[in-house]
Amino acid sequence: MRPGNSETTRLELDRRNGLVVGLCAGLARYLDVEATWIRIAAVIGAVLLTKLAIALYVIGWLLLDDRNG
Repeated sequence: MRPGNSETTRLELDRRNGLVVGLCAGLARYLDVEATWIRIAAVIGAVLLTKLAIALYVIGWLLLDDRNG
């Protein structure tokens, strides 16, 4: 399910499939890619742009709804 398809997929946390708070798993579900690729991108971003990556992760965690309750 890609964004914009007739079946709308909301961007939300996925704690059931997540490792920390479910942000990468939720983003992977929304983009219809494997969570591993999102996690690799997050680690690379954290290494290269530590403060920005941490800030974006925390903002995403606080703003997104939890799909599992």
